[in-house]
Amino acid sequence: MTLSGNLTRDPQRRIGSRTGEPFAVLAMAVNSRRFDRETKQWVVTGTTYFDLLCWGRTGANVLASLHKGDPVVVHGRFRLNEWSSENGSGVNATIDVDSIGPDLTFGTAPFTRGSASYGLERVEEYNPGEPEDVQPDQEAPAAQEPEDDDPAHLADRDGVLDDDAAAEVLARSA
Repeated sequence: MTLSGNLTRDPQRRIGSRTGEPFAVLAMAVNSRRFDRETKQWVVTGTTYFDLLCWGRTGANVLASLHKGDPVVVHGRFRLNEWSSENGSGVNATIDVDSIGPDLTFGTAPFTRGSASYGLERVEEYNPGEPEDVQPDQEAPAAQEPEDDDPAHLADRDGVLDDDAAAEVLARSA
């Protein structure tokens, strides 16, 4: 099954009760939408929630890379997971993830080859806002000059490409 949606919370590190191996758990919301011809807008008609289980290196990389609110595309095996507690019982829709990544329909993302580990520390240094040592009335320090074949220099400070820049990136890849 392949789904696209948004993470509803930060990934969490868990330990398997049978294996003792670490893995990552995520929660994702998938909206059903339709186009309303009267208002000429897309309307959300329902939301389905999925638990995502990421094993091995995939789980470690997810912990180091993804955050609440990120749009993602997930491919994996669907199953229903029954549960019960003193407060009641229910069924969760669960995906055992084979592949996961950011949904580039909604933005751009850098990719770094390699793998993260399941160390107890998460990569919390990520901050898409201003650098901490910059005062609000100061300019941010100049970024390192990108390589000629790196399209990152075409993006604005939020990483968004305008139509002309996107056309240039597409032309380079042809």
